[in-house]
Amino acid sequence: MGAAVGEMLAWDRVSSPKKDGGLGLCKLKFDLALLSKWGWRFKNDSDGLWVKVVKAIHSGSSGWAFLPCNRSIRGTWLNICNIINKPYIDNKPLCSFVRGEVASGGDILFWLDPWIAETPLREMFPCLFRLEVIKNCSVRDRLEGGITWLWKNDPDLADEAQELVSLSSMVSLVVIGVGKDMWKWLGDSTGSFSVRSVKDMLNHGNINPERFVFEWCRWVPLKCNIFAWRLELNRIATYDALFSRGIVSQVGTCPMCGSDDESVIHLFISCRFASIIWYKVSRWCHIPSIFAFSIKDLLEIHKFSRLGASAKKILQGVIITVCWCIWLARNKTVFSVYRASEEEVFSDVRSLGFFWFRHRSSFRTLSWHDWCKSVIM
Repeated sequence: MGAAVGEMLAWDRVSSPKKDGGLGLCKLKFDLALLSKWGWRFKNDSDGLWVKVVKAIHSGSSGWAFLPCNRSIRGTWLNICNIINKPYIDNKPLCSFVRGEVASGGDILFWLDPWIAETPLREMFPCLFRLEVIKNCSVRDRLEGGITWLWKNDPDLADEAQELVSLSSMVSLVVIGVGKDMWKWLGDSTGSFSVRSVKDMLNHGNINPERFVFEWCRWVPLKCNIFAWRLELNRIATYDALFSRGIVSQVGTCPMCGSDDESVIHLFISCRFASIIWYKVSRWCHIPSIFAFSIKDLLEIHKFSRLGASAKKILQGVIITVCWCIWLARNKTVFSVYRASEEEVFSDVRSLGFFWFRHRSSFRTLSWHDWCKSVIM
């Protein structure tokens, strides 16, 4: 049941980095970034044998895109072209973040590559592009020794004439020199392409500034951190969550107190069973009584305590451990028909907390006596 509820989260949220409120499961974005690197290599390795083979197979198609691609030929190259041309970032394709810098002009395509503006000239001047005879001509073909056009017929129509004036004015200041043409990656301040920069750009497009960012606790096991992350999102299998997704026919009462419908807020905050446990934890940690209106407030209580920096980290882990133990006790009550007492759950919190903290932090010499007396707090 818990897995079914968890699957309702959008993949963009799950694959976002932890620092942006996600789980950091970015394998898909890593694959996209790796494939996009081949588009970058294609433009920069013009003398490579593999580039010449791809050009021989795919050039001459009617797509006239950033990368030559014959869509009738299925395979890896078609997938790479689809990734390069698909709008992943702010409705812009990855190819829009590549810019050609003209030297000799032989390796940059006049109409098809972005070099003098953010978009290729074929998109800026579609009427003239239809008149072009050699649509994959290079910058050198058109501008070496002066502007040289090669039209199917003279641009006599008003739109064609207007585009010709604008285009001629735009390219009139371009000077063809010597040396190798270069490519610049606009996704990084250095201008150099990297898989990491693509991943960062893909992640940045999915960030919601109003999203709650869960602070992960290092000394608590990963499963407990993920549980707390799901808990704040209301993605655990409480009765109200199961009912809202049509898994059960009615909302069941809280199995711990039986006095109200079970929900995340009730089970972990307002339930009498949970309230007693929070009271015991507050006294143990020598802090004011723990009281919260939401799971977010509960998970951030340590930030607003008057404890030192180290003690705040300990309190954060204790709160996550309490939530974990309450959920275990709830499930034991539902599925094993055994209701643990508040004292038993509190004892589990201290036992698990001591075991995890001693073995997953730098406090390896911490004694059970000091832990129970909360000396380190």
